Amino acid sequence: MASKRIKRTDRRSLAAAGVSFVRARRVRAAVATGLAIMSVGSAYGFGVAGHSVASAVAESRLCSRAREAVARLGDGQSLARLSRWADEIRSTPEWEHSAPWHYMNIADDASLAQYRTPESGDVLWAIHAFAQQLADESLTRDARGDALRFLVHFIVDIHQPLHVGRQQDRGGNAISLRLDGQRTNLHRLWDSGIIARDSRARDRYLASVMALADANASDWVAASPQDWAAGSKGLRALVYDFDGAPDPAYLDAAGRVLRRQLARAGVRLAATLNGIFCDPQADRESSR
Repeated sequence: MASKRIKRTDRRSLAAAGVSFVRARRVRAAVATGLAIMSVGSAYGFGVAGHSVASAVAESRLCSRAREAVARLGDGQSLARLSRWADEIRSTPEWEHSAPWHYMNIADDASLAQYRTPESGDVLWAIHAFAQQLADESLTRDARGDALRFLVHFIVDIHQPLHVGRQQDRGGNAISLRLDGQRTNLHRLWDSGIIARDSRARDRYLASVMALADANASDWVAASPQDWAAGSKGLRALVYDFDGAPDPAYLDAAGRVLRRQLARAGVRLAATLNGIFCDPQADRESSR
């Protein structure tokens, strides 16, 4: 539905909305890719859907140099497809050491200023490390390609509130729940269950997240990765605000938060890639 609506929009109304005709085509392409990836969610788990939505937002905001670099280093794959790689390889012998890079543990009463990175690394460390590797033109194409795949994934991960979690409950993994008669846990609910509930009309879901990105991008791009982590940590009061099984009011509120977090992740992923590959003006354009 969203893509059809954009197709019917003429040049004047796009211009009035502050959207270039070229970018409108990019949005249509990103939405189409996002919808296609979301449709295979049952094969990979709906966590794929969240990464696909944020990737579609980011892809629509890339400058031309960033788009070319992603195509070159990512073997022509979309950001949505690249975003799945870090989860697909984390249990292999070669990459099992990457598992701690998907999250960070921080106590309720600790600040990010007090936080110290563990020796095994964490999601905040990984974002900094792989952004540096991606920008390093002295590295091999394969090394930079892996850095791109990791970065695309981890920038979205840090916006899931329970990926900036409490060590004592393993980021919500140790909190068992029943939802719609099915056993799950709090982490899985926020990773995939809420998005699965809200994104049955996939085109409308993507359109709503795109709209949030367009409306708020200029306020979001200046934040640092530490700010992203602090923002996720700041959502704990809502995340843990239930007694027994989450009720519809909780799920509705969580859905609104996750749509906003996915929009933030997409905007910031695009700004990061534009900052690496493009001139400073491109960074400003990604905030429009």
